[in-house]
Amino acid sequence: MTRSRKRKLHRTAANWVGMPLATAAFAWGSVAQAQQTENAGGLEEIIVTAQKRVEDVQKVPISIQVLGGERLEQLQVANFVDYAKFMPSMSFQTLGPGQSQIYFRGISAGYSNLHAGPAPSTGVYVDETPVTTISGVLDVHMYDMERVEGLAGPQGTLYGASSMAGTLRLITKKPDPTKFEAGYNIKGTVVGKNSGPGSSFEAFVNLPAGDHAAIRLVGFYDKEGGYINNVPKTLHYERPAGGTFSPTPSASRPWLWTVDPTNDPVDYSSYTANPHPIDVNNSALVKKNFNSTESYGGRAALKLDLGDHWTVLPTVMHQEQNAHGDSGFDPKVGDLNTYDMKPTYNNDKWTLSALTVTGKISNLDVVYSGSWFTRHVDNQYDYALYSVQYDYCYHVCYTYLPDVGHQDNPNNNKLDMNPTLADPTQYVQNHDDYTKLSHEFRISTPQDLPTRLIAGAFFQKQTDAIRAEFRIDGLSDYWSVPRNPGILYLSDQLRSDRDAALFADVTHDFTSKFKASLGVREFSTNNTLYGFFGYGPNLPSASGTHICFADSPAGSTKPCINTASQVKEQGATKRLNFTYQFDPNHMVYATYSTGYRPGGNNRRPQAKTWKSDSLTNIEIGWKTAWLGNTLRFNGAIFHEAWKGVTVAIQGENGITSMVNAGDARTEGLETELNWLAMNNLTLSLSGTYVKANTTTDFCQPSALGVPNATCTPDALDAPSGTQLPGIPKLKANATARYQFNGNGYDSFVQLAGVYTGATTFSLQAPQNALVGDSPAYSSFDFSIGTAKSNWTLEAYVGNLTDKRGELARAAECAASNCLSNPRIIPIMPRNFGIKFGQKF
Repeated sequence: MTRSRKRKLHRTAANWVGMPLATAAFAWGSVAQAQQTENAGGLEEIIVTAQKRVEDVQKVPISIQVLGGERLEQLQVANFVDYAKFMPSMSFQTLGPGQSQIYFRGISAGYSNLHAGPAPSTGVYVDETPVTTISGVLDVHMYDMERVEGLAGPQGTLYGASSMAGTLRLITKKPDPTKFEAGYNIKGTVVGKNSGPGSSFEAFVNLPAGDHAAIRLVGFYDKEGGYINNVPKTLHYERPAGGTFSPTPSASRPWLWTVDPTNDPVDYSSYTANPHPIDVNNSALVKKNFNSTESYGGRAALKLDLGDHWTVLPTVMHQEQNAHGDSGFDPKVGDLNTYDMKPTYNNDKWTLSALTVTGKISNLDVVYSGSWFTRHVDNQYDYALYSVQYDYCYHVCYTYLPDVGHQDNPNNNKLDMNPTLADPTQYVQNHDDYTKLSHEFRISTPQDLPTRLIAGAFFQKQTDAIRAEFRIDGLSDYWSVPRNPGILYLSDQLRSDRDAALFADVTHDFTSKFKASLGVREFSTNNTLYGFFGYGPNLPSASGTHICFADSPAGSTKPCINTASQVKEQGATKRLNFTYQFDPNHMVYATYSTGYRPGGNNRRPQAKTWKSDSLTNIEIGWKTAWLGNTLRFNGAIFHEAWKGVTVAIQGENGITSMVNAGDARTEGLETELNWLAMNNLTLSLSGTYVKANTTTDFCQPSALGVPNATCTPDALDAPSGTQLPGIPKLKANATARYQFNGNGYDSFVQLAGVYTGATTFSLQAPQNALVGDSPAYSSFDFSIGTAKSNWTLEAYVGNLTDKRGELARAAECAASNCLSNPRIIPIMPRNFGIKFGQKF
């Protein structure tokens, strides 16, 4: 549909972020664009491809939340957090840019950044391409986008593995051979009162090349100012006077008595003295607003029509995002303050190369999509609190161990009572190299037939070269992981996940009003994990070199091999849907669907593998339009049973293992209301109410990650009825936008808000007690703008009332060690922006 120039110029910024709904038992769900069409005087038709065919969203019998391209511009959406808050069925937790995890309809076992852990429960697609990675949803810069689609509920029949709870789809604008287009935006921003300025520049051009080809080029640079302050701090390391080595050596821990393979005993008799204390400060890193972020990248797409029936569309996208500093603050040291002792950053670089071919064979529509995706993430964060708290809890910190075996020591087994470490502070460096190769081929019968079929085949292989280094500058080789000086603990592993499937979805019209569809996906998975994790030979541990069973190749950074496991699974997901269309404006549907998430491999041999978890969904929904299509009221009621919930637990020596802990259930209501109240005033209200709880007792596994056969009261982590972590019972948003013409200028004013209910931290009761819940919050955005000819000018205020809404809480280490000292990751404080743009 072509909009008039007047409609194109009404683009603005703002989000009205707040507003609880009337009752906790009723919520307004899915998000959709409410706009006036030029000719009908009603709400705009919204076209989606959620079911791999082009359809009006009001005719699609699934719960789908849509943010169109114009809506994204009006809400000043630039990144993941900006659009995620306006998708009520999709909850999320984040530790900062590029480090977010998403959950549909309450399907969450808590934030886990373990790269050897479970695959996400929600699939993520860019156009036809899966870009789901093990930890952290892709933070795509949102410019020149067609729309965002959030598909709630299992989507396994069409989207496969990791779409157990839902699917998020980011749809880019495609080249158009029929016209030339170009445009740009320039924006300046300020966060809070004293932050450094931010800025962005975005541009696109659509270049036709004859009647059958076009290329679309997009480029951007975005800098976001920081708002977290790194304040001065001095940490004091001192072993208590008269303390003894802890844990105490014993027959069950023979490595505590040895310093070399000959098992000669170490003399600990003189190690009862008090080593001299060490004070460490962060004066070199003290800085205001140190968490700034820079992003830049672009996209190139070529559309080539080969005759009347075939089109080839190659696309290349590239983005680099460099996030500096910590996105969380410690409330114990002041609002928006923290005290990192080492530099903190997250550098995320990715490239997506994709090819889509569409055409016809006889009367069948044919689609092939293939892609090659690479992502490289370098991440460093401070681990100083772990050093202090571990020393406090256990009287000897692993970062403060005395040196052994100096050449000038006449007894090679004596402990050096004068440790040479100048700074025992730990920090962590993570390096992850992802690859993903995917192929999908599908055929579709004509849409005007009474029986319609979509069938296809899918294959993908994704890898993650995992390297996590727990570092201490100046650490003795004696305590370091062999071949890795200065590294106290190391994960150096390769994870490979393979997924192959055949799928089919058939729809039959029994009458002009009643239809039914059946979808089935047969799948097989083959996931492997290979490499090394743990400590060196001279530290107490049930990991590391103590459990190695094979040598690593010469020249490898792996000291040896202690993980080599594989899990294979086969199964099927199903979807059955009934739809009744009363008339063009009123429809109801009922759906039964299932979803799955593949199992995986634990690093510990004792913990073995974990199995896939599965979801069974039953929902009843409606899509309606009233008052001459000026009012839309859509919604769904759902009930989901989650079997074999995969949970991360921290066991001995802080090693995380995955277990199938038990079962859970989510049920609730999601709905949307969009109203064109008058020609120039559009109102929308949407949200989701979900009750997400465990339905069985979740029992604490053994310290080695082995599930317990029986669950005593002392070993109970989460009793039946515990709220699933990271999930608000109510998430809602509302928007009011008024457009007017004054003195020949097309202008607008907009208010938008979101409300997010309280969330819990973990499924482990002891951690919840120490870290605490994130309270409910609401936040409001305001924007105003004007336009004339081909230019627009907009100004906005985000988080108008400067609320400290919490996106997540994070403990620097196991809550039992770091005590009640969580970091809070807040929504952005009050921020101001002004944007100028032109289109040609």
